[in-house]
Formats: sequence, C-alpha cells, structure tokens
Amino acid sequence: MDWTASKWLAVRASISFYPDPPPGGTARRKQFCRDLCQFFDRLQTASERLDVDGKEQCGLDGVAVEVFLRIDLEKKEVLLDRLFKYCALDFHLFTELLQILQRNFPECRLVVPSLQGYELAREIRRFLGPPEMECVYLKCDSEERLLMGEALKGLSFERILEDTERHYRERGGVEKRKAVLGLGRELAMYLRGEEGEEEVLWMQVGIGLSGVGF
Repeated sequence: MDWTASKWLAVRASISFYPDPPPGGTARRKQFCRDLCQFFDRLQTASERLDVDGKEQCGLDGVAVEVFLRIDLEKKEVLLDRLFKYCALDFHLFTELLQILQRNFPECRLVVPSLQGYELAREIRRFLGPPEMECVYLKCDSEERLLMGEALKGLSFERILEDTERHYRERGGVEKRKAVLGLGRELAMYLRGEEGEEEVLWMQVGIGLSGVGF
C-alpha cells in the first residue's frame, strides 16, 4: 500500500508492520489497510472543506495531518510515533484512529515513545485510562534530566496532567495559551515539585488497547 498516494495530499503517513507479511498480506492486515484508507479518505475530504485561513495553517505541501504508526505483532505493540493535526479540521483524530486500532489489534499494547502534547495525553487517559510511564524527560531553567526505573517511583501520569492543568489555569487557561501558540503547535506538559516547576519535554507511555474504549 502506498501511504503517500496522491489521493491523500493532506495526509503524511508512515505505516509499517513487523514482521512484514508476505505479498498479499494476512486477512487482518488487509482489513486494517481498508479501515485506514477509509480514515484517510475522510481526512482528505475534511481538509478540502477548509477555508483559506485553514489551508494556510497546514504544514509543508499542504499537509493537514501526520500519522506515523508501527505495528509489531511479535511484541504485540502498536507504536504511535506521531499523531498531529496542523489545522482546525472538524474531525476527532485520536478517536477515529483508536477505534481502528482497537478493532484490528485488541490484544496489543499502545506505546507512545515520545509523548509531548498535553491534548493527546488527555485523550489517551480519557479513552484508555492512565497509561504506565516508562521514562520522563524533564527540563528546568538550569538542567535537563531523564527519569526512569526507580526514579519514577511516586510519580504518576495523573499528577503530570494535574500539574499541567494547574500551570495553564494560573496563566489564563488552555485556550489562551493555544491562541498565543497558534494552530500547529503542541501544548507542553509540566511537573511541579519541591524545587519548582519543570517542563515535560517528552515521556514514553504504554497502555493496553483493550482499555476503557468506547
């Protein structure tokens, strides 16, 4: 399947499988590809309805959405490397993709190796529950540090979301910050500790796709 097909000019996608099925693929892969094609069709249609301002907010070459996935059937993991919407499409991106993944790979675990955006983090919690954090990379005024293993004890995904919510509430709210950043920029997350507030540059999280769901 050519995921860069000219019919989906508004979508930049990278979809890979491991192990790679033989030519013709398996029945499950075929169904997943059909579902994904329909998903991209709807994204393309939504992008074509954008007004002039909406089209100007798109990324390079008019890309409105990026989707980078790697399905590892040996590890039973779906790696979501990238899911991003550059403009105000009338389309619930994560909800649509999650339903496809749950329908086709219910036994797998969703892994986001470099989760950065506050809004995607909230969506993961909303539809699947709080994920397990495997590592967190933080930045304060003077240094950066990576937390993993024993260093993560006492730290929860919920706490980071709560601290992030407090950060934006104290500065006029999420919508005010989004207006300042403009479309096409992710809202950062924050952790508040005894020594002050640190920005969460990224974190790796994982959770079963058979979670709360729909």
